Amino acid sequence: MDLYQLDLNLLVLFDALYRHRSVSAAADEICLSQSAFSHGLTRLRKRLGDELFVRINNVMTPTHRAQQLAGSVSQALDILHSGINTNAGFSPEHSELELTFAATDYTEYSLLPRLIGLINKLAPKIKVTVYSADNKIPAEKLITGELDFALGFSHEIEDSSTIAHQTWLEDSYCTIARKNHPALKQGLDLETFLALSHVRISPWGEKQAVVDLALAKLQKKRHVALQLTSVLAAPYTILHSDLLLTLPRLVAEQMLQHLDIELFNPPLTVPDYQLNLYWHKLNSGKASHQWLTGLIRNLHHGPKP
Repeated sequence: MDLYQLDLNLLVLFDALYRHRSVSAAADEICLSQSAFSHGLTRLRKRLGDELFVRINNVMTPTHRAQQLAGSVSQALDILHSGINTNAGFSPEHSELELTFAATDYTEYSLLPRLIGLINKLAPKIKVTVYSADNKIPAEKLITGELDFALGFSHEIEDSSTIAHQTWLEDSYCTIARKNHPALKQGLDLETFLALSHVRISPWGEKQAVVDLALAKLQKKRHVALQLTSVLAAPYTILHSDLLLTLPRLVAEQMLQHLDIELFNPPLTVPDYQLNLYWHKLNSGKASHQWLTGLIRNLHHGPKP
């Protein structure tokens, strides 16, 4: 068969299915619907005159012909990927590239001050544009290239075959109240925690935050008197009330320098969190992405005073 008679995109489909042995996982990796993937597989089977994959015990098992093809196809795709994503020609100090991010106020606060200073020093012509995150992880915009990166919490996305991530901050939660809170003279125990009303930070209107999920494991619920979207605005709402607020410890320690508040360890187990940088795996080979992720990897954890 002459190579020009074959749609080479079908080889990408073949390679993904050979590695995953699952139509749904392979389709997810190359950003196709399962229906479109199945149609492509049918075309490839007809063109090559072989079933290529047979479903056995719900696993797409390669035929002898597919096993023969797999090594050559994988090697050819690796060569193409390397050529397409070569780093040649990218010079940070001369680049006028625009890098686009989606972030919440807290993820901006935690990373951008230090990152922007470094970018301005090493790549002064690069432009950074940050958009407000309109959902937890804007996967579709990362896939289409409308966004290069997203900043988010580790519990905001499950393992994904298409979205890559890099952790750049690890921290815990703490609970804060106004100084001289009348109910907290003896400290904060679970009974007092449940008796008082709370502020809940919910960037996308969620009715359960990490604290609520932790309480649910104890078959407990808290009363939320105020729900708002901003981590950085939330501490100011407790200054003239008896409300409690549980938030990232880094923010609380920063606010402690400026506000009349007290910090307490939550009287229940609230899991620590990670802040991650997310991007689409198809862009992992881009020189600009590799450069940016390298910068972030070398930054110290936590915002500086």
